[in-house]
Amino acid sequence: MKVKIFFSALVLLVFDAAFLYAQTTTDPGLPCAGNDVDTGNCPLDTWVIALALAAVIFATFHLSRKQSRLRINQ
Repeated sequence: MKVKIFFSALVLLVFDAAFLYAQTTTDPGLPCAGNDVDTGNCPLDTWVIALALAAVIFATFHLSRKQSRLRINQ
């Protein structure tokens, strides 16, 4: 049951990020002109999805280790 809830929440977050990404414009006046280029003047917004994915992976790993320690100590 917990796995289904996790994957449902993950799918909703991915769809939400896809819809928000679809609303961006490619204004030539913006840094990187809407492209995902690794330069110093690009905004952090180009890597938000990757940061969110890293946060989900980190939280899952941390909480699973915490839960396994609690089971061992009981």
